[in-house]
Amino acid sequence: TVKSIETLITNWRSAAGAIKHDGIVPSMSYKWFIGMWAWDSWKQAVATAKFNGKLAQDNIKALFDYQIKGNDDLRPQDKGTIIDAIFYNKDEARNGDGGNWNERNSKPALAAWAVWNVYKETNDKAFLAEMYPKLVEYHNWWYTNRDHDKNGIAEYGGMVHDAHWLYDENGNIVKDEKGNPKFNEDEVILAAAWESGMDNATRFDKEGAGGEDVGVKVFENKDKNGKLLGYSINQESVDLNAYLYAEDGFLKSMAEVLGKGEDAKNFENQAKHIKKYVDENMFDKNTGFFYDLQINNDGTKKKLLVNRGKGTEGWIPLWAKMATKEQAQAVEKNMVDPNKFNTPMPFPTASKDNAKYSPTKYWRGPVWLDQALFGVEALQNYGYDKEAKAMTEKLFNKAERLTGD
Repeated sequence: TVKSIETLITNWRSAAGAIKHDGIVPSMSYKWFIGMWAWDSWKQAVATAKFNGKLAQDNIKALFDYQIKGNDDLRPQDKGTIIDAIFYNKDEARNGDGGNWNERNSKPALAAWAVWNVYKETNDKAFLAEMYPKLVEYHNWWYTNRDHDKNGIAEYGGMVHDAHWLYDENGNIVKDEKGNPKFNEDEVILAAAWESGMDNATRFDKEGAGGEDVGVKVFENKDKNGKLLGYSINQESVDLNAYLYAEDGFLKSMAEVLGKGEDAKNFENQAKHIKKYVDENMFDKNTGFFYDLQINNDGTKKKLLVNRGKGTEGWIPLWAKMATKEQAQAVEKNMVDPNKFNTPMPFPTASKDNAKYSPTKYWRGPVWLDQALFGVEALQNYGYDKEAKAMTEKLFNKAERLTGD
């Protein structure tokens, strides 16, 4: 605990440049990390609220200072969203000279989780009232801009952005026969992977373990007038929809505190829809795990992506408390298996039996502590306390120098 607090305080930076509120950066060890990413900030705020509620609130507000508005000069079609990362210097499109400011994508839907946890620690109803309408706008953005077939189930994707156009050798945007700009599929898929937070996870690969095309594609999302709003990749991601299910619950709780009964009812109904869909369509009984679901534009049946292998996304439905008891039991078996997720350093980002597992490659096997935390809480949520404790102790004991000075 002391080490965690020391790290958070060491990485605390005051408002400066484009950053309007105090917040915590992920690391001081490399220049590209001295900024604020959305889902990093949500997690840091939840931890910081335990000992400094004001800093936790500010860390959240720093990102919401740049929530896209409907009159935005650059991307009004993204009204409500939170961009991926902010820095001291904005990027060129915002008349700055920064190199890491990113508006190509958002990040997983954990903002309401953060605000609710900060509220529980601070009991600051004014903060809750301030954030609630902003959170609702952000929540709605997912269904406006990242739900290709409008079934109430979202996909990761990318914004309309200069980095996502297809360019010829002279640097001109390539256009189709109707004069519409063409998008660069590889760049949008990259943005979608960034939007998941799991930047190079195996489920976003265009090629299978044998080099075969596994069918990752990009869909354009347009409004009723045909205006391009953004892009989705052709898979409904299980973690994203589990986060959105949990967000419905947190927004319902906020609505009740703020006396918004009708809102609370709507969020409850939305959550029921997501739970039913995920439980019935995104769980594989044979392998006992949750996976993304491939969608198509041609009316063909959706395909459960078991062939992409298991990753940490498969236990997020347990973290969100939306899995059935039987599903949780099957997922737990995978999690405690030494040949899957209970490796010497437990909770790897890809299961050891994933054909593309690599313990040294970023989100393809190394342990990320946020995913490990969600894994521990996933086990605890379904009564597997003994297993959660054993894997937690193993994680701390095996993490080199973590328990030393």
